[in-house]
Amino acid sequence: MVALMLVTLTVSAQDDAKYTIKAGAGASSIVGADADTNMKFAFKVGASYDLSLSENFSIIPGLELAFKGYGSDIYSKDVNMGYLEVPIFAAYKFPLTDNMKLAVKAGPYVAVGLFGSELEFGNMKFGIFDSEYGYSRFDVGAIGGVSLEFEKFMVGVEYSRSLKKLDSDFSQYNQAFGAVFGYKF
Repeated sequence: MVALMLVTLTVSAQDDAKYTIKAGAGASSIVGADADTNMKFAFKVGASYDLSLSENFSIIPGLELAFKGYGSDIYSKDVNMGYLEVPIFAAYKFPLTDNMKLAVKAGPYVAVGLFGSELEFGNMKFGIFDSEYGYSRFDVGAIGGVSLEFEKFMVGVEYSRSLKKLDSDFSQYNQAFGAVFGYKF
């Protein structure tokens, strides 16, 4: 009986599922007790799958390439970090009109650092994700947002914050926020 319910739920949920490609732009920085950084331009591109579990509730997993980092006076240049991020939103959608909904969404994300700045400190040169001197390549955090969905378009804002220290010796965490735009198909 439980298996039948799960199959029914999965089939009915897939009928309403929609793919979305999205892009976003905003700002990122490092926060925490040991963070003394400035905001810098950040952006992301990706895709998601809207799995409707009911008329108003959805689970929305995604895959994004997120460019984060911070402005630094120590390195005299912006520090860039590129992540492959997997956010998983739980979204509640409030109908505003027949073809417009306001979605409030939140959930966890996991990420792996793919590339980033090469830094110099004194006589040392190292990559941002080098195991000896750089930040941890893996990140886990929380992400939330609000979006307006109409026709095949989505526009909104999102905020993400790391819950894992970038470096075990310092209290520093990624954060990013910005506007997002999407197209559903």
